[in-house]
Amino acid sequence: MRSAPSGAGPRGHFQAPRSYQGPRASRAERPSRSQRVQRSERSHSAERRRSQTAEPRKSTQQRAQRELRQNKPVERRAQERERASPGKAVEVGRALKGNEHLEQRVVEKHSEIQQARTRLGSEERQKLHRAFDVQKARVSRASFDHHVGKRIPRHVRLFRIPSTVFVFFPYYRDYSYFVVDDDICIVDPRTYVVVDVIDAGYWSEGRPQVAEGLRLSERQIALVRDSIPADFPVVDVRLRLALGAEIPEHVTLHEFAPIVLDRVPALREYRFLVTGDQIVIVHPRDRAIALVIDRR
Repeated sequence: MRSAPSGAGPRGHFQAPRSYQGPRASRAERPSRSQRVQRSERSHSAERRRSQTAEPRKSTQQRAQRELRQNKPVERRAQERERASPGKAVEVGRALKGNEHLEQRVVEKHSEIQQARTRLGSEERQKLHRAFDVQKARVSRASFDHHVGKRIPRHVRLFRIPSTVFVFFPYYRDYSYFVVDDDICIVDPRTYVVVDVIDAGYWSEGRPQVAEGLRLSERQIALVRDSIPADFPVVDVRLRLALGAEIPEHVTLHEFAPIVLDRVPALREYRFLVTGDQIVIVHPRDRAIALVIDRR
């Protein structure tokens, strides 16, 4: 009796050879080429849908995380920045405090210089005028603000103040200057901050109008005229507009525009009103007329 070969199954059980591939489907059962193409297209379509579904979900999560980062409280972001770079935060704080102290020093220095300039006599004012080389130091184009307390660009060329000025006016020592139009701008060369501005009316001979210590040049008078709009309220004052005449209490007095006070500091303690075709400048302390200017 023969023994079953090794690896064979139990008696009566057919074991197919390894190369056997099973019964082949008939030609009618096989999928056609068009069916195989359709199956492949459906497979690719399903894969694309899965990728498209996953991509928006991923972008949505990224967007949500980005919004969470952007919507952090301002205080928390500031704290994080400060922790990340504490030296920079301290440096910015010191710079801000330094600017505040600088502005305060400029204001105090300008007040001191302005008071000293008002005490100069006419002869000393003319000496001051002749000492500056206006033509040499004039800036051809001044598209920047050159008022007191403003920092001018570094490209502006500064000139040393002549030493002859220090003989009778030492307040300009250690400063430089440049000229815009007819205004002499005194500048701190270390910070490029304007500490004083001498306008042309300071020493202009012109034809000044004088009334109880108030002295204005033609240029200053023109500035006052231009600062008052044509539709400014007009009041009817039934009195002779003579110097020293008192304006009634019920008449409202107005302050001058900031540009006028900046260019003509002497008008800071005065007020004005408009009546008819005239601008009346009044001292508010005793409401006495100090100067009358024609509007045209």
